Amino acid sequence: MSFLFGKSKNNEKLTNNDCKDAEIGSFQPENPFSNITILPAFKSTVTQIYVFKSKKKFAVGDENGTLSVWDSKLGTKIIEIKFHNKAINSITELNLVEETFLAASSNDKSITIWNACTFKLIAKTNVGPKIYKIFEANQINGFFFAASSDIKIFDHSLNVLDQFPRENFDETIRLMIPIDGTKIVLAANTDIEFYALFCFDKIDLIARKIRVKQLKIHENCHSDTISCLNFLKDNLFASGSSDGAIYIWQADAMQKIMELKPFEESDLCDTFTKSDFFSVCGIKEFDSRYYIIASGLSLCVYDNESEKFIFKIMNSHNGSKITNLLTLENNLLVTGAENGSIRIWKFEENLDQKSILNVNLRLVGECLGQSSSISILKTMSKKEIISAGYDNIVIIWRDSVAADKDRKKEITKILSMIKN
Repeated sequence: MSFLFGKSKNNEKLTNNDCKDAEIGSFQPENPFSNITILPAFKSTVTQIYVFKSKKKFAVGDENGTLSVWDSKLGTKIIEIKFHNKAINSITELNLVEETFLAASSNDKSITIWNACTFKLIAKTNVGPKIYKIFEANQINGFFFAASSDIKIFDHSLNVLDQFPRENFDETIRLMIPIDGTKIVLAANTDIEFYALFCFDKIDLIARKIRVKQLKIHENCHSDTISCLNFLKDNLFASGSSDGAIYIWQADAMQKIMELKPFEESDLCDTFTKSDFFSVCGIKEFDSRYYIIASGLSLCVYDNESEKFIFKIMNSHNGSKITNLLTLENNLLVTGAENGSIRIWKFEENLDQKSILNVNLRLVGECLGQSSSISILKTMSKKEIISAGYDNIVIIWRDSVAADKDRKKEITKILSMIKN
């Protein structure tokens, strides 16, 4: 196991016509994530990580159905609980006025609700014969979605508020995003589906009655399995599939308005084939103007004003496909890949002598700690990320400068208490 932190002394701009690897050496002073916490090895593969909205704790679910809750700052385990006997496939948070609950779903075909402070089991239901995955209702508190080949809406006591059977559709719902609290968008195999969400008797953003209604289905709008579904801005969202197809959608009109093609056959050199850029894993809106796209080996920047791709890195992880994409503050991007590497990129804009805007993604850091593909990569706070692979290891990567400041504050506080 090895760890690299920081920035390269000489980093070349890599464009779509440059088939070299994006490379960085061991000298990396611009890498913010040089302070690490490695959690004790888990007994089985980590399948889910959920960071509490307070950022003070996070929950980990594994392949055996075990749930554990950890202190974000200390990296210490608070509690381990066993409510399920098969893999945890999703975790979400429900915030009521005075209480917070966590919901977890499992491949054992059950869903549990537990108090996020006392960790007491509140309710458990067997939703079989199908395996359900749960999704958060971001803008409205007090309920969550559970989806398989149908849709159910549960409250914090696991009462079913509404359900939609999706008759004649056997495809399992893979992805879901809420739009402004009034609409949800689903991805099921190659289809995109739109549903209206009606909330009644809302008190403190908690809906007492929920109804869901199917609005429109775009059957086979992708020719291969949809692999990502990301909200962008202004009722726009993006879908990407395993064959590299990328579409931008308008949620109000319920129509796709644009197809993005990062790579044409003419872009490719002898080193790569078009299939190297399949498997879209992330499409993120950046700086209100750009889309950052991670697909296969590549990392690309699309400019909405000029309506073209303005920067492309063909081989962002040394021949390994990207599995995760995060956008952070301070113009930083983070990617994880199948070879276990995590890379930090700096988004840069500048005007040349002719006042032409140039955009660059500069590789400023690499974090090597996982010995397998990065399966989970999430933001914990403004200056912390957390990763997991298939190696039973979870790592918290922190900003070393911020960590030192926090440590000094804690020491000062302790010394002050001793003196008093």
